[in-house]
Amino acid sequence: MPGKTTTPSRKAKVQYNIRVDPDVLRGFREYCARNGLDPQGQVVLFMKRVIESEFDFQERLWAALQEESS
Repeated sequence: MPGKTTTPSRKAKVQYNIRVDPDVLRGFREYCARNGLDPQGQVVLFMKRVIESEFDFQERLWAALQEESS
C-alpha cells in the first residue's frame, strides 16, 4: 500500500463583517482597482500593521503624555 500523501493544512479563517458607508467602500474599491490591489488583502494588511505597531504606539503615546504633563 503506498504511503498516504499529505497536503499542507491551511490556517482556519473567519469571516469579519463590517458596515461601511457606501461612498467610502466605493472609493476604496476604486482606489484598489486603480492601483492593482486586492481590497480584502489591503484590509488584512492594515489589521496586521495595527497589531505590529500597537506596542510602539502605546509607548509613544505614554511618552507624549508624560512630556505634556511636565
